[in-house]
Amino acid sequence: MKPILIAGSSIVTMDLISYSVGIISEQRKKLINRPILIFLAIGLVFDISGTACMIIGSSRSPFTFHGILGYSALIAMLTDNILLWRLWKIKGLGSLVPSAIHIYSRFAYSWWIIAYISGFLMAVFL
Repeated sequence: MKPILIAGSSIVTMDLISYSVGIISEQRKKLINRPILIFLAIGLVFDISGTACMIIGSSRSPFTFHGILGYSALIAMLTDNILLWRLWKIKGLGSLVPSAIHIYSRFAYSWWIIAYISGFLMAVFL
């Protein structure tokens, strides 16, 4: 495996950890706080970096099933970050997350997990 793909895989796994901490905390507390925002922002940076490494290192077209799934999951998590950071800016830390954003966060994270698992399975079996 190419070194850039190994780096990309490692970065995406750190992304998984960061998103998991941020989203699971938000889902349990149902409020916005500094650690949640930080973990989600770090996850987004890792996601973009890991995706770039995977695109650069892959010999396949970036428009495979997994690629499109991954890009859409990245966009979903970007949207979730924007919604939560906007909530923080408007209502401040400690505010309750509205039910629509709370449900969207769960959806975006689940979609991202599906993309992560599909990438793992593709790396193992192809």
